[in-house]
Amino acid sequence: MALHHKEKICLVVCQYGNEVNGGAEIHCKMLAERLTPYYHVDVLTSTVINYNTFQPYYQVGLEIINQVNVRRFESTPFDRVFYDKIAKSSKLGRKTRRMFFRTGILRLIANFIPKWDLSIESEKEVLKAHGFYSSDLVGFVKKNANDYKSIILFSSSNPNTFFVGEMFPEKCISIPTAHHDGELFRSLHTHLFTSIRHIAFNTIEEQKLCENIFGKSMSPSSIVAVGVEIAEAESKEHIFEKFNLPENYILYFGRISPEKMGKLTEWFLAYKRNKRSDVKLVLTGRLFMEKNDDPDIIYTGFVTEAEKIALIENARFVINPSERESLSLLLLEAMTLGKPVLVNGKCDVMKQHCIKSGFACQYYVSKSDFLQKLDFMLYKIEDPKAIATKAQDYVKKHYDWNTILGKLRTLIESTPN
Repeated sequence: MALHHKEKICLVVCQYGNEVNGGAEIHCKMLAERLTPYYHVDVLTSTVINYNTFQPYYQVGLEIINQVNVRRFESTPFDRVFYDKIAKSSKLGRKTRRMFFRTGILRLIANFIPKWDLSIESEKEVLKAHGFYSSDLVGFVKKNANDYKSIILFSSSNPNTFFVGEMFPEKCISIPTAHHDGELFRSLHTHLFTSIRHIAFNTIEEQKLCENIFGKSMSPSSIVAVGVEIAEAESKEHIFEKFNLPENYILYFGRISPEKMGKLTEWFLAYKRNKRSDVKLVLTGRLFMEKNDDPDIIYTGFVTEAEKIALIENARFVINPSERESLSLLLLEAMTLGKPVLVNGKCDVMKQHCIKSGFACQYYVSKSDFLQKLDFMLYKIEDPKAIATKAQDYVKKHYDWNTILGKLRTLIESTPN
């Protein structure tokens, strides 16, 4: 297709760049780059990397990364005290809806009352006080929306997702990366999830969760997901020397934060106290919590994609302790490499990956279960080659790039002019 015949699309995401390693952000980056043969691709994003401080890291303006036009906008100056104060005063809507969800009647109520306004104005003020909100970004979309064939919104938790989707619902495709989290029960989401043109989910479990929250008036939806990209690995010698690695380690990769890590380090160290094992836990990613100085915990900091793949390849197995995942790229990357994976079974999405793959990966549901599974995966797996083949076959079958891009391009092309 000739370059001048390409239509323009834009993707809206919290963070974007080679230095960013969050799941939704990597998801966005992979899709953006794979869509460049077919469209002029703009990404609208922030200058932020650290989502605790929201301090600028990148410059405002345009940067071209792998043929993607990355437009960075200044965000709202973040005041944690003010944000927490107004967030607390806006909880009635989401607390009410979450209570109905826990009692199993929210879907029925949503069928009759699809849109809620309880606390919605205060919820909007909370979004505008968030460190990722950018009035400049929203204003840019308002001014230039007609230039885009379609607008793809990443993450329902991104404050800009709501305001852009509210202005141009018929032009927008939402990739909500939703999980069971209090923020999903905000009243304002009842408006977005029932008015936006299409919702592209990562898994059936994510889709079912949202159906149970938003009822039969939820916008048309489908499973699109994302494929897996595996970089050429760095050498074993490079990563072992750079990060001072032992031969026997298990790996976590992602944001090192309380909401992602759960009790991983605590339970791992409990295992070490009760077992004679030289295994260590390697934590890879940016640190957003207090560092543990125990010698059995190794922090690598941010790593390149090539280093990440080498870390996965040389680990005994990979672990994802998060309860909140809409897909888990870490899990799929490890499975693609034929590496055993242990995941938190309280996350239904990852539990279903285990079940649907014929237990090519394992899950735990409690501390005692974690300790048993940890021991099993270190010392009792009987046929690792069969597990690896099963894992790789599962990813090939369900996360093929040609199928995924075909689905997404069909949605883009069907966007009304």
